[in-house]
Amino acid sequence: MIYWTFDLLKKFGVDEVVLCVNYLANLLQEKIGESYRSMKIIYSLENEPLGTAGPLRLAAERVKLNQTFLAMNGDIIAQIPLSDMLKSHENANALVTDVLHKVENPSRFGVAELLPDGRIRRFIEKPQPGETLSRLINAGIYLIEPEVLNMITLGQKVSLEKQIFPALTKRGRLAGFPFDGLWFDIGNFEDYCGANFTLLRNCRGSLVQDSVLTRGSKIADLVYVGEESKIGQNAVLDPLTVIGGNCMIERNSRVSKSVLFDDVMVGEESLISGAILASNVKLGKRVTINPGCILSPNVTIGDDVKVGRGVIIHPYKEITANVKSKTHVM
Repeated sequence: MIYWTFDLLKKFGVDEVVLCVNYLANLLQEKIGESYRSMKIIYSLENEPLGTAGPLRLAAERVKLNQTFLAMNGDIIAQIPLSDMLKSHENANALVTDVLHKVENPSRFGVAELLPDGRIRRFIEKPQPGETLSRLINAGIYLIEPEVLNMITLGQKVSLEKQIFPALTKRGRLAGFPFDGLWFDIGNFEDYCGANFTLLRNCRGSLVQDSVLTRGSKIADLVYVGEESKIGQNAVLDPLTVIGGNCMIERNSRVSKSVLFDDVMVGEESLISGAILASNVKLGKRVTINPGCILSPNVTIGDDVKVGRGVIIHPYKEITANVKSKTHVM
C-alpha cells in the first residue's frame, strides 16, 4: 500500500515524502529505506500517537513545510488526480482542501455538507440514520497551507476533523474536492478484501507470476498467484483469489475469494473460503477455514481442524481443535 501511494506521488512530481510513524516504525524504515524512485523518504517518529493533526506539526520540525503540502492517511488506496485537486485548491483560496468520496453507507465516516461554491459548511462524524447530510465522506487526502500548522500545538494529540476543520469552516477556508474514481479505505475485513477484488476485476484473465502449476490444477480468471508459489495436483483457485509469493497449495485443496500473504502453506484436501491468511500461516491436511476468518502471521492449524465463520486467530498460535464461529483466539 505504501508503494502504491509513493507511485501516485511520483506521478504528481513529489520529490520528498515524510512518513509519520509510530507502531513498528523500525521495521517500516528498514523495509523502505531512505529513498524510492529518486524521492527522498524522511521519518517523523511519534513516541505516542498524536491524532490526525499532531503528526503534521511534528513533521514540520523535521522538514521545512513552507509551501502547500499534501497529507494522506496511510490506510487508503486511491488514484486521485492530484494536479486537478491542486488547481481546485488554488481557485478556492482554501487553507485546506479535503478530497470527498461518495459511498453508499457513510455512517462509518465523517460526512461533509458541501456548499455550491465548493466550500465545506460542516462535517458530521459517523452520522446516525437520518442525520446524513450527503454521501460525500472525508477521504483522508488533504492539500494544506503551511499556516494551518500554527493552529496545531506541538506534541499534543490534535484531530484535524474535530478541532481544525470546524475552525476553518467558520472562516470559509475549508474546501472540498469531490472525487468518484478509485478509492478504498481498507480499515476492516470487507473493505480490505473488496479493494483486492476490485483491482483483480480491473485485470483480464488470471495473473500468474513465475510459479509452478501442477498438472490438473485449475486456476480461474480473476486470480493472482505470486512468484515461486506451487499449486498442487487437482488444487482449485476460484475467482477473486490472491495467492502471495512462495506459497504452497497442496493437492485437492481449494481456495475461494480469499487473500493469502507470502509463505502460506495449505495442506492437501483443505478448503479456504472468504478468508485472509497472513504470512507464514501453515495449514495441515483437510483443514476448513470459513468465511470472515483472519489468521495472523505464524499461525499453525493442525490436521482436520475446522475454523468457524468470523474467527480471528492472533499471531503465533497453534490450533489443534475446532474453533467456534466469531471467536478471538489470543
